Amino acid sequence: MLRAGPAVGRGAPAAVPEPPAAPAIAALPHPRELGAGSSFAESALWYACGVPAPGIRQGWKLYVPMTLLNAPEMLHRVAPLLLGAGLHFKYVKDLATLQHLNAGVHGYSQIGKCLVVYLPHPQESFLERLKEALGPYRDQCPAVPCARPFGGRLPLFYRFGAYVGSTLVLDGREVTDDRSSLAHAVPEGVSDALAGFTEPEAEDPDVGRFLRRYPAFRALAQQGKSGVFHAMDTTAPTLRQVVLKTGYHRGQMQPDGTDGCDLLRREIACYRLLAERRLDRMAPALLDTLDVPRKVALVLEYVDGPNFLHHKLNGRLRPRHLDQAWLLLERFHAAGVYLGDAKLANFLVGPIADADADSAADEGVRVVDLEAAGVIGDHAPPIRTFFITPEPEDPRRSDLAHFLVSVLYPYDQAGKSWANRRVDLRACLEREPADEAEAWALERLRVLLDEAPLPL
Repeated sequence: MLRAGPAVGRGAPAAVPEPPAAPAIAALPHPRELGAGSSFAESALWYACGVPAPGIRQGWKLYVPMTLLNAPEMLHRVAPLLLGAGLHFKYVKDLATLQHLNAGVHGYSQIGKCLVVYLPHPQESFLERLKEALGPYRDQCPAVPCARPFGGRLPLFYRFGAYVGSTLVLDGREVTDDRSSLAHAVPEGVSDALAGFTEPEAEDPDVGRFLRRYPAFRALAQQGKSGVFHAMDTTAPTLRQVVLKTGYHRGQMQPDGTDGCDLLRREIACYRLLAERRLDRMAPALLDTLDVPRKVALVLEYVDGPNFLHHKLNGRLRPRHLDQAWLLLERFHAAGVYLGDAKLANFLVGPIADADADSAADEGVRVVDLEAAGVIGDHAPPIRTFFITPEPEDPRRSDLAHFLVSVLYPYDQAGKSWANRRVDLRACLEREPADEAEAWALERLRVLLDEAPLPL
């Protein structure tokens, strides 16, 4: 494990921010409410509206990203314009699908593709009217990662792609429609007919300087709220690998209005909270931070080891691993801190620092992803991986229950996904353990459910 350097940065809050109360969210409108009449079709996830799909196999696609908070209003504003222009378009049927799409559940390249417009023949008058209609939503929606922006912080992006199937015909050759690459948003050999309608966007120079200090060479995880990258620290006197984590502005917005940047600010505050309470050795060291409008990033010590979920999926999770994680949770709780998303994937195994170590931290176990952590007595964290019944009100018991569920969850069963990770704790007790790790978890779950509430 690499040694920690001093934590530096600017603008990070001293206390863990608390999310505002979530407003009521309206359901997405049915096509008939948008004026589509009977000119629509539906699938499990989408409504398709307007004239029949274009009869050509490829062309321009426009993407209008939306959030849980503005999607109904945006659809009422934009759909009549699309119907009036005689265009075919589709949009997500419900808020759950929109949330999963923006979270990256359907793939990182699909983030923000909530409303898709098929535009075989770009027309200046239509594009100008569309940009005007979307003007009130500047800077309010997530970016579409693998499409070109119209700029001006408008929620409007485009690419040239297949209308049917997954291949394009270019210069008489059939090629793959690469939907996971921004570089191929306008494939080689295709003239960009929409470039003239775009506006340049200036990047904050502080962001550029920060990212040049920590060039990333591999994505470890990409989702709607943030990206995690394996990077290099060019400021270190010797070669040093680090982890660069960036929050995405308006990315994967929660019902309370928080986005990826808000969550990363919370994580930075939590790292500083750990230092205040002498828990910082139990997480990768915080090395650097960036906090400017629309961009938040942190740089962490790189821990060269797998997480406990990797051990479970490969049949190598043992009770001794779980004992170490349990000890970490107890240490956090004793110091007045909860993790919020205490799951196997958030515990890393690093090299053992000391053969005589008497704590989990000394043995190389570290906890990561502190964006859901906080001080006991604060509001509940905004994000959880599992939705459990009954959900303990005490955040300490909730941490323990979620950790045990992450051990027992059948990740390898068909149909198990982010969208349906709902677990009944009592039902878990009725199953037979598949291995010694599950037996360990079931024993502790039985005790947890029978215990009296913890004193605050």
